[in-house]
Amino acid sequence: MSAYFRPTAKVVSATALGAGLAYTGYRYWNTTHFYFNTAHAESLPSDSTAALKKMDWKGFTELKLVQAEMVNHNVKRLTFALPDDQSITGLSPITSLLTRHTPEGAFIPVFRPYTPVSDNDLAGTVTFMVKKYPNGKGSGKMHSLKPGDSMKFKPLHEFDYKPNQFSHITLIAGGSGITPLYQLTRSILNNPADKTKLALVYANNTEEDILLRKEFDELAQQYPDRFQRLYTVSKLSSSTDGQVQQGYVSKEMLAKVMPHKLKEANTKVLVSGPPPMVEAVAGAKGGFGWTQGSIGGILGELGYSKEDVHKF
Repeated sequence: MSAYFRPTAKVVSATALGAGLAYTGYRYWNTTHFYFNTAHAESLPSDSTAALKKMDWKGFTELKLVQAEMVNHNVKRLTFALPDDQSITGLSPITSLLTRHTPEGAFIPVFRPYTPVSDNDLAGTVTFMVKKYPNGKGSGKMHSLKPGDSMKFKPLHEFDYKPNQFSHITLIAGGSGITPLYQLTRSILNNPADKTKLALVYANNTEEDILLRKEFDELAQQYPDRFQRLYTVSKLSSSTDGQVQQGYVSKEMLAKVMPHKLKEANTKVLVSGPPPMVEAVAGAKGGFGWTQGSIGGILGELGYSKEDVHKF
């Protein structure tokens, strides 16, 4: 899930190009809500899942909703059934699934990407956490679905990652922009051969809005030498447990989790969240969201370059 739509420029299949043309057409109808991504050929399942069937994504695939539950006041956890119990999504990090539907009485389809929060080698189902936005055509549709209803999906690759490609990755997220970073975090930590260290700074309005907190806390306990997290919110509740800070993402917060040496070899910073947050942290994206743009904001002041940072 994400309401923050993240473009890439590489088209790797004819089917992705077809989806991309439709997607591009929509984007110019509503550029403030939607950015383009392209499909990517993923790796085969690991030996542990070799008996399972990686989904053969050709165009859009219709999946049926099997479970829906509210997570907080505006987020739903939605689980869809894959074609059979032995199928896995087979997605590589970071890859979202693009949804497509045509609202009743409309001629132009609506496209929205959502990043699964379930493991990509989980057999039988795929799960999303979807935040509903006022007048959100995509999130409104997803929240309206009931078990038995269907939605069409297609993979859209967003960031290339190879195990041990970086020694350290700093993840900076806001709101529902956490989902692609959660997907990458689990993929790295669940791979015994990957020694990459991770640090997360996750900003929200309130503690209730901190998505996947239990999951991140468990990962921090399980991998204390490889993963640390810092939560910050605009409004602290009176019952806070002391693990959450108050305030916007700042240099001081980042200094607590980022490598001490600014140019430490093979480090990367990934920023995912609402455009105002991304701009404040790393500078605005360019080309109406089509390009990475120049580095500004906090990371620019700290001396980071375009090669060090990726914005979603």
